[in-house]
Amino acid sequence: MKVFKRNAVILTVIVFVCAAVYLNWAYSKSKVANAPIPTVPVGGVGDSTGLYYEGEAVSVSDYFAVVRLDRQQARDTAMSTINTAVETMSMSQQALDNTMAEIVNISELSLNETEIESMIKAKGFADCVVFLKDESVFVAVSSPEGGLTDTSVAQIADIITQETLMSLDQIKIVEVK
Repeated sequence: MKVFKRNAVILTVIVFVCAAVYLNWAYSKSKVANAPIPTVPVGGVGDSTGLYYEGEAVSVSDYFAVVRLDRQQARDTAMSTINTAVETMSMSQQALDNTMAEIVNISELSLNETEIESMIKAKGFADCVVFLKDESVFVAVSSPEGGLTDTSVAQIADIITQETLMSLDQIKIVEVK
């Protein structure tokens, strides 16, 4: 009975960590989707107001840095919680294997996101940020002059499908202006 309770507590902690990572991702996604688009006067001359993020206006390049930092902090928090759970509890081998699998999964997602971001930048896009989930991919791309074309969206989708085995209906691409 004692082993069952311990394993139940470990499993509960892992579920909560996964939920926290997902909620952080969803919150970051909603920030991108709800961010106001900067306006430029009709004449095309003037200063852009920047993007709205966490109560302050930031430039597009700062936006990507802030989102990446938020993503990394969420992962660091999740890893810290998992490590604390492992260190403070004696675990069965199966629970330890499950925990290690979760750690490996988080690491692989992080590495895949970084690789995809690098490949998208190599195609000529100024900046981007990628969020991978088990069933979907969300990409925010810095808008090139003239906006994203069908060709550029196809290039991004091609990179993602090759690297993740996701289908096109699982990919969401958002243009950040």
